[in-house]
Amino acid sequence: MKKLSLINLILLLSIIGYLFYNKIKKESTHFKKLTAERIDIVGENGNKFIVLSNPKDQALATTNGELTNPENSERNTPGLIFFNSEGDEVGGLVFDKDSEGTYQMLTFDQNKNDQIMVLRKDEYEENGKWFRQYGLEISERSEKSYQKVIKEYNSISKIEDSIERADEFKKFWENPEHLAPKRLFLGRLENLNTGLFLLDKENNIKLSIYVDAKGNPVMQYVDSLGNNKNLLN
Repeated sequence: MKKLSLINLILLLSIIGYLFYNKIKKESTHFKKLTAERIDIVGENGNKFIVLSNPKDQALATTNGELTNPENSERNTPGLIFFNSEGDEVGGLVFDKDSEGTYQMLTFDQNKNDQIMVLRKDEYEENGKWFRQYGLEISERSEKSYQKVIKEYNSISKIEDSIERADEFKKFWENPEHLAPKRLFLGRLENLNTGLFLLDKENNIKLSIYVDAKGNPVMQYVDSLGNNKNLLN
């Protein structure tokens, strides 16, 4: 009987050891190569934190875990999208080519809003010539939730009367809460000017420090009358 009990104990320990080893193996699987159309990194509660996807299956923007724009069912943007623990999209790394050109972006979103800082590169071809602009962009947005902005926009889009719809859209775009003016650009423009450009809330360049296409240094600002003043003369 003692011999039989010892055998049972050995079998029990073997089963426990096998189950433990199998659990560890499942939790730390090694892949030499992984092919997938979309990969989600989630928390214990299923909340998405990182989504790596092809264009067709890309994750849609969310705010508080709900779709930021429920009426938009596709994104068509390949890359990495990041979310926080509240279910808000907070930025991403996207890159692709469309009918107009190529683009690559690393974006950072304002809390409960859209992007306010972007490291971006754009290229497009026109009449056989390529034009490029790339650098760091900083924008400014209101504290109004982007989800509310999208909801108002969608509501106006459904107005059947074209005159009334146009009038409401005019009011919509005149509201500063709905705008995202660029305030700073640090990089290279299409005209080959490379440097720092500061803008006002109407997207007008007010101060520039750059080197032009010919290698000449330029420092200029725009006065209250709209006149360009060169600081190096």
